[in-house]
Amino acid sequence: MASELARYAAGNARARALAAQLLGRTGLESLYTYPSEAALVEALKRTPYAEALAGGEDPALRLTARLAAVGRALRAWLPQTEGAFLREFLLRHEIENLKIVIRGVHARAAWERLAPYMIPLAEMATIDPRELTRSTDLTDLVSRLAASRYGAAANSARHRLESGGPFALEVALEIDHYERLWAAADTLHPTDAARARQILGVLYDILNLQWVAHYRDVWRLSPEEILNYTLRQGRWVTLEVRRRLAEDRAGGWQQALAVTPYAEVAATIEANGFDAAAPALWRFFGEQIQRGLSGYPFHIGVPLGVMVMQEIEIRDVRVLLAAKRMQVPVAETLSHVASVRH
Repeated sequence: MASELARYAAGNARARALAAQLLGRTGLESLYTYPSEAALVEALKRTPYAEALAGGEDPALRLTARLAAVGRALRAWLPQTEGAFLREFLLRHEIENLKIVIRGVHARAAWERLAPYMIPLAEMATIDPRELTRSTDLTDLVSRLAASRYGAAANSARHRLESGGPFALEVALEIDHYERLWAAADTLHPTDAARARQILGVLYDILNLQWVAHYRDVWRLSPEEILNYTLRQGRWVTLEVRRRLAEDRAGGWQQALAVTPYAEVAATIEANGFDAAAPALWRFFGEQIQRGLSGYPFHIGVPLGVMVMQEIEIRDVRVLLAAKRMQVPVAETLSHVASVRH
């Protein structure tokens, strides 16, 4: 206990302070009372999102700067090993940047078109997206990535670029990152590793359900391909669950998820698709995080949980902005909000 207190005393205090700065569900509901999108943005500028919104780009895109700021603030108060793990978690957003670069290179898009969509990671970044967009094609991009942490995964997809195009490279990099992130938990103390994997497990479950829905029901990929393009790890979405979903072309969500905490959401996925069920899944994730924050405080689940809550809230603010632009009724809009913290 003494070593846990020493490792997390400062980080826990910082995490609790940052959690207190979240708008929470009540704050999000209040935001939606503003009469227009512009008024909502002005209200956001009087919150901790002010610095993120200082740029002139689309506010919905600028919100991710808050995520990077929270990550930097947390890492500054954590020991080196725990801070490195949190950085690895944040680098999942570098994969999102890389996916934009891949699509941009494939479409021969100029950097200026891609830049607004990049998630600012500052000193946490390991690559220079702008430099990578100078690639002449995807093969050249793979070569430019050779010396980076993504080199091996990118090279493994080289032979599939002609047939698979951008997707082949994207999925190789994405799966490699999440494998790396799961393995990074081994650098933590055993109790922390278990807590980290409880949180990562739910994230991986949601990602796998999303990917299965997309690969099976939209792209019509084979069961073998679906299993290859999803994550081996997870908390409740096991290999057997993924296999049953991949092989059942008639839906099968309720049957496959019946013995998991996602059973209630399964009917929505089956009837209306994954997007309709996504808010409930992220809400469930938020509830799991809240439970982890309510007990013993000196563990990796506190800073990691605050990062997850910040991500969910950014998702929710984007929902509010889009809904206000389209003047969606309040009840319908709030049904898509996933934040559970009040």
